[in-house]
Amino acid sequence: MIVCPRCGAQQPDGTTTCAVCGAALAPPPPAEQHAPTLIAPRCPRCGATLPPDALFCEQCGAPVAEPKKPVPPPIEAGPVTGGGAEVCPHCGAELVPGSRFCDQCGEPVGIPATPPRPPERPPATPPSAPPSSAPPPTPTAAVKPAGGYVTGRLVVKTSGLVLPLPPGKNEVIIGREDPISGIFPDIDLTDHGGDRGGVSRRHARLFVREGVLLIEDLNSKNHTYVNGLRLTPGVPHPLGDGDEIRLGRVKLDYYAR
Repeated sequence: MIVCPRCGAQQPDGTTTCAVCGAALAPPPPAEQHAPTLIAPRCPRCGATLPPDALFCEQCGAPVAEPKKPVPPPIEAGPVTGGGAEVCPHCGAELVPGSRFCDQCGEPVGIPATPPRPPERPPATPPSAPPSSAPPPTPTAAVKPAGGYVTGRLVVKTSGLVLPLPPGKNEVIIGREDPISGIFPDIDLTDHGGDRGGVSRRHARLFVREGVLLIEDLNSKNHTYVNGLRLTPGVPHPLGDGDEIRLGRVKLDYYAR
């Protein structure tokens, strides 16, 4: 209902003139309309708040609307500087300083492609030298016995037993006694580990040549060594005071006195 402002009479809705006093009636004010509240858009992937016209999230690059421009094939490059502002290398749109993703096409910017690192190779190990079969020989002064006779003594390393060399001989045979074969060496090592130690019946000999004491391997099965040096069968080797002699596995020390 409309109320006349002059006489207060009520008139039906839509009446423009009061039927009582003839006053002009104003239409009722329209109902107050409230503007809808705008809600800021958020990224569907990470939930970050987006500008109203954003097409891609600036935080994670997820698309939030259809791009306005076709996206060309991506290229592995950083942002391009043109006219003092950075532009997207993919679509050419101007970038907000410090952006990680383009607002227009959503492609990452400022992150150059990193080539894969080649697999690390372990450092090359130089080939080790082959182990020596025997330590280098220790040079000693050759013994020069008086009168051309073999002199001195042998000492068994395992027991310390002294085996004197027979006097008045210019040749001494060392080995193992074998009555069946009629072999009786001057120095018998049978009771000093010679049987288990691989000493031959005629293993080596000591003799004097040109005033120098020599030792010679008599083609033994388990070889003769002087200070770790293996002797060639039939080739004499000078013997010095304190030298170590090894016949097979039996070790002896030679002393001139």
